Amino acid sequence: MSIRHRAKPIPYGGDGVLREDGDANYGFKYVKGDEAALRAIPELAKDSALLDLALAINSHQTGLFSVGCVSGPVDDDQGHRDSGYIEFAINSKSAIADAKNYFPIFFHFDRFLHTSNFSAPTSFNWELEGATFTEYGNSSGFTCTIFINTGYSATREEATHIWAKSLGALAHFLQSVPSESSDFIYPQ
Repeated sequence: MSIRHRAKPIPYGGDGVLREDGDANYGFKYVKGDEAALRAIPELAKDSALLDLALAINSHQTGLFSVGCVSGPVDDDQGHRDSGYIEFAINSKSAIADAKNYFPIFFHFDRFLHTSNFSAPTSFNWELEGATFTEYGNSSGFTCTIFINTGYSATREEATHIWAKSLGALAHFLQSVPSESSDFIYPQ
């Protein structure tokens, strides 16, 4: 787990214009509990495993909501792998104000991987970043981005399977993070 020393406002805009890497920024959308809105997000439409992860994070039962995401295949002379990220925040003005509140989530995810004997060749790198949520009273604190990178596989099918398994494990864990506060950044 690391901290990126910069900050951003949320919501952030996105123009949907394709960049050189083939991706585009479509901006922040608050979609907690809105499956139709989640399914309409272009980054999720092309990756069913990332969609399932976003659905898990944004379920009414969690104390989290998604902030951003992207994913894509990497196919080169070394083989095939997948790479991407999911960014989320704790839906609590007081909880996001202190970065230490993300550590228990990180710690228990690590324990979850260990106790479930998760063995897929995947790295999950957690990074906190400053943010100010401007829509409902300028709540400032941190978001958490998990960068996910699978190892190389011999086939695209195997790489896609490992990606889905890895995001499935992350989804299974994050859907269990409860709401522990009532000082919501965004209304439930």
